[in-house]
Amino acid sequence: MTQTDTDTSTHSGDPTGGAPPPIVDRHFADRFLRAVDRPLDYGVVLLFNDWWAEAPQSAIDAYVGHLRQAPGADEFLAARHLPEPTKVEDLASCAAGTLGHGYHSFIVDNSLMANLGVDYRTFHDRLLAEGALDRLPDDLAYTIVRGFQIHDVLHTLTGFSPTRLGELAQAGFHFAQLQFPYHAMRFAVTTAHLAFVDPASITKAMDAMTDGWAMGRAAENTHFHRWEDEWDTPLDELRERFCVRPFASGA
Repeated sequence: MTQTDTDTSTHSGDPTGGAPPPIVDRHFADRFLRAVDRPLDYGVVLLFNDWWAEAPQSAIDAYVGHLRQAPGADEFLAARHLPEPTKVEDLASCAAGTLGHGYHSFIVDNSLMANLGVDYRTFHDRLLAEGALDRLPDDLAYTIVRGFQIHDVLHTLTGFSPTRLGELAQAGFHFAQLQFPYHAMRFAVTTAHLAFVDPASITKAMDAMTDGWAMGRAAENTHFHRWEDEWDTPLDELRERFCVRPFASGA
């Protein structure tokens, strides 16, 4: 007697005996593979926006539930804090050793002034107006925009550089602290690219991501804080308050 004769589990979820429908929409899967092929050409920002039209509702609900259960989420989501972009000249006068000084140095030393001036709220509102994010829940929509706004601030806090490996480490930090669809997609794209395209980079990439993951797990949640109120606070004081042990090896 063969396995085919005895094993009925394959179609047990469908009384008609047909194969169950795919969970991951195949049009989206094609875009996912584009990102896996060349992550720098078709990045997670685009993939994140692509997902909502055909995303399983159960997955969307799980992400919303996880966000709302995080300590401090109620106040964060109610306030919808989204200030105007910070100007680099406003940070130049911050005293040495403060968050503002460290953030200014990070931006200037890495030629990231363009990042500082991005109005993410306007970008997000344009996508909404175009109908690109119709199934993106409001709480997740706000969180992604705020996350972009503070990304380089959190680089300053963690000490991870804006290099390829540093960004992977920072992604690990974000994912450990806030299990959000954007960060989950970043890990999915990265690990698939390593597996099928660039296995030579597995060790360095996984070390970077797990360094960030471990740091994020050990730290207090940094994603719900109003960092713009802390420009004059000593950076060491903030790291102690949030239990962040900065990474110093240049990743």
